[in-house]
Amino acid sequence: MSPVLAVAVSSRAAEAEADAGHTVAQLGVPWLGRLALEARLQQLALEVQERVSLKLEALQDEVKRRSAEVRRARRESERMHREKHQAEERAAELERQVDISVEMLAGLRYELRERDEQLQRKQQEVCELDRFVRDTALQEASAKIRLQRFIEDLLERAERAETQLQNLHDDVTSPHRYLAGSRASGYQRSYSVSGMSRRSSHVSDYRAAQYYRFERRPRTLSVGSGGCEGHWDGRQYQHVLCGAVEGPDSGSQSPWMIQHTHTDADSDNWSLYTTESLDDTQHTGYRTYSHTGPDLHWCVNRSSESAVCSERLRLKAALFCVFTYLDTRSLLTAAEVCKDWHSVARHPAVWTRITLENARMSSKFLMTLSQWCCQTQSLVLHNLKPRSRGKKESKDEYLRSTRGGLEAGLEAVLKAAGRSLISLSVSHCPNILTDRSLWLVSCHCRALQSLTYRSASDPAGQEVIWALGAGCRNITTLRITPLQPCLQPGRFSNRCLQTIGRCWPNLCRAGVGGASCGAQGLASLARNCMNLCELELHHMNELNQEAAAEICRDGLQQLHTLSFISTPVTAKAILHFSSVCVSLKCVLVQLSISDYFEDADNEEAKRLFEEIINNLQALRKRPALSDVLQIRVEKP
Repeated sequence: MSPVLAVAVSSRAAEAEADAGHTVAQLGVPWLGRLALEARLQQLALEVQERVSLKLEALQDEVKRRSAEVRRARRESERMHREKHQAEERAAELERQVDISVEMLAGLRYELRERDEQLQRKQQEVCELDRFVRDTALQEASAKIRLQRFIEDLLERAERAETQLQNLHDDVTSPHRYLAGSRASGYQRSYSVSGMSRRSSHVSDYRAAQYYRFERRPRTLSVGSGGCEGHWDGRQYQHVLCGAVEGPDSGSQSPWMIQHTHTDADSDNWSLYTTESLDDTQHTGYRTYSHTGPDLHWCVNRSSESAVCSERLRLKAALFCVFTYLDTRSLLTAAEVCKDWHSVARHPAVWTRITLENARMSSKFLMTLSQWCCQTQSLVLHNLKPRSRGKKESKDEYLRSTRGGLEAGLEAVLKAAGRSLISLSVSHCPNILTDRSLWLVSCHCRALQSLTYRSASDPAGQEVIWALGAGCRNITTLRITPLQPCLQPGRFSNRCLQTIGRCWPNLCRAGVGGASCGAQGLASLARNCMNLCELELHHMNELNQEAAAEICRDGLQQLHTLSFISTPVTAKAILHFSSVCVSLKCVLVQLSISDYFEDADNEEAKRLFEEIINNLQALRKRPALSDVLQIRVEKP
């Protein structure tokens, strides 16, 4: 029994006894009545106690029932807590699965796009192959027709040559008959530059050799001279064809002799005839015969001279094919070999690509070089240096005297190249080439398509970029990042990036950077240049996710290559670029500890830099970035 119930029962029994004692005192009952009253009181106490016990049992049952309900509620609460925890874990697992599914979907979309591009390339290759097969078939049919005509012409020439040789033999053996009919028949000259005439000439020479003996000293041909070196006697050579006498001891009194004299061995425009025979040919169109004294000299066109001329032309054509692959230094050296090499090496057709690097250069040399640059398409000037500093010349005087020292020569080259120049690269040429070079480009090279200008002393500014944009509207590749350490770090800023976007809306490849450039300028560039596919960021401040979101808000949909060169970038920024730029195929991050911390030898800085690199390396485990992200760490 609980204490509360016991107190209640005792208080009630005391009240009953007090009422009974008061009643007995009032009635004056004797002691027997008191006993009966006590018995009655005991019975009442028992009844009360029994009722209290029943009430107590009911209360205990209620307490047990409530306790069981509480335990059931507690167990239900624990179960619900466990279910809640399991639901949270399940939700986290589902979230991870959703992330993985999104990444896999992005990877599959990227792979599908690559497969689509491969399919398009294959289709283009098939179309090109079909076109090539059709063209080859047409060329083969045309070649068969030309070959048939060539064979027919060759047979006709061989027959005509045989007839002429027979007539010549008859004329040699019958001099009086020939003299009577020489003016009527004559000997007609045949012109041809193809292999048909050369082959027919060889046939005629071979058949003529069966009738005559040659008095000729053999000549040797060399590749360096173009096939024109031989045995020269007094700058003349002659071919003697004797019909009556054989051998050198027979003398020169034979009345019948064919003689060919050539007088200029070094001339490019040389003739196969003597002056008299050339005059006769110009008047009549036929080879005439002149009689001088008792001897009769015949000036006959020989096939060997035609072969030498053709050999020389073939040599020059071969030199053209080879010299187009030589660099500038090799061309200058080849021009000193011989006359033929000099003429080919000085032709503008072999100066289409000019590369001058790692050398001391003068403006006079560039002016001389400009004579052959009328067909130049690509010009590269890298790491050029001025003259050496004089012993008594101070550093300031030397810098003042050499500043812009190559600009006069560069202007001559640009003026000579004109609209043929489509690619220009000027880098690591401090002081001798300033930003004035870009003004010269805007004046003379209006068809320029690719420009690279990198300088630490004179970076490009907004005015120069504006002038360049007004003159060269076709630029699609522009790399004008200042070199570091830059002497004018504030010259290339966000205003320059905005000017670039306004001047070249069709820009495809851009390389920009500098400490003064930020997300605002890059956002303007990306918004104006919708076709931008390659972007290089050099030596900029750290780019976080907010900056990446601002840059990608209105552009970079066609971007497939993104490079961070000495530009700190966070992992979230790379993830944002990867998710927004759907065509992204390559992300290059090239960093060093000096890009983050000034004190590269500090242990704490090394530890933090290692954590940054580990966070970036962890991105490569994601399917969407495994084949895209490239990280290069430069050691100090």
